[in-house]
Amino acid sequence: MPPRRSRESNPPLFETDPLPEFASSQEEIRRAVQRNAVQRGQFFALNLARLGFDQILDHIESIARNVDLEAWREAAERLGIAPKALDVLDRIPVRYPYYFCTAQQLLENPSLIAYYRNVAMVSAKVMRGIGLDTAIHEAGTALPESKAEQLAGYFNSTVSALIVENPSLVTNRRHIEMVFANLGESIGGSWRNEVGRLAYAEVIGSLVRHLHGKGCLAAITYDLKGPLTGEAEEDEDRTISKDNLLADSQDLLAHLETIEANRVVYKRVALHNGNDLLLNRQIEWIDREGQSHKIGPDLSAFLTDNTLTWGGELKGGADPAGSDEHWKTATRAFDRILDASEKTGRPKPKLSFIATILVDRVAREAALWIREGKLTSVYNLAQIAESEEKREAFLNDLVGFLGCV
Repeated sequence: MPPRRSRESNPPLFETDPLPEFASSQEEIRRAVQRNAVQRGQFFALNLARLGFDQILDHIESIARNVDLEAWREAAERLGIAPKALDVLDRIPVRYPYYFCTAQQLLENPSLIAYYRNVAMVSAKVMRGIGLDTAIHEAGTALPESKAEQLAGYFNSTVSALIVENPSLVTNRRHIEMVFANLGESIGGSWRNEVGRLAYAEVIGSLVRHLHGKGCLAAITYDLKGPLTGEAEEDEDRTISKDNLLADSQDLLAHLETIEANRVVYKRVALHNGNDLLLNRQIEWIDREGQSHKIGPDLSAFLTDNTLTWGGELKGGADPAGSDEHWKTATRAFDRILDASEKTGRPKPKLSFIATILVDRVAREAALWIREGKLTSVYNLAQIAESEEKREAFLNDLVGFLGCV
């Protein structure tokens, strides 16, 4: 027997109600997950290639084959190595350079720092935090002898403690597993940021082209993270305006392809009507009592008089388990916007939720928000990617929110 419905004007949605059109089907989720997996695999592979780990491992192998174990034993204390740790390696046996290094090795080849830092299970961010920044040296920049000695001693003492306390965990290949486990965690953190950037690049890149085709685009501001296989770009905002590329469609389209290949981060899209689309911009409103209200929608459309007319929450990533968390994060942002609008006497902006996938429960809740008038629209990026009709409707909606008609 179906659940009894409320007599309220906006009754809640039940599992017996038809799913909203923007809900993701199981097959759509599988395809989205597959696309995400390909992107993630490419990201990991390119990061490993950029770090040059094939060459680093070959170099470590060469050092290990030609090492004088007795000399290492004699220098253990000076190198920060616990003799008991060498005893553990001898019993297996494992050549010492797979786990320990000398300052001379780091001086001769600074890129080896990446290997020994990961064996020690320490992140580059942590090394920077303790005053032993290794990032530039891992990229090949020479380091002073004093710093090489500090790093070798720090890595060796850390790994010594790990081995002495867990001798049974050490095997012939454990050093490689440790390196890639720690490295994978680091790249995984970068990937989580990249997922969001890819979603923004896809949506805003399509919107910029659409606005330009309609004659609405005045300028775009962005910066570049740089290709994964090259050096990082300087964190510097760049602008394309009518004075350079916007007047020529072919030049603009070619330039957009170039900046997207360099991992673009869009900051602002300006329209000829004077309205702006801002990305990831925090806004502060003050109410009549002087109380501050801070909001920060992922996407925000402003009129020339600085009125917020539309706010969008954009969530990338195709993991079904993350769909619910994305929705919770978005609704908290929406609630802050609605509350701040009310308390500061501003008109409530239209609000949209944009996500790669929407599992059934999230889709039903989003539909309820629309029914209650708190949300204007919901968009499923996986569906938009597979349907030209939905993509065109989505872009036309965004153009409307920006006041380009």
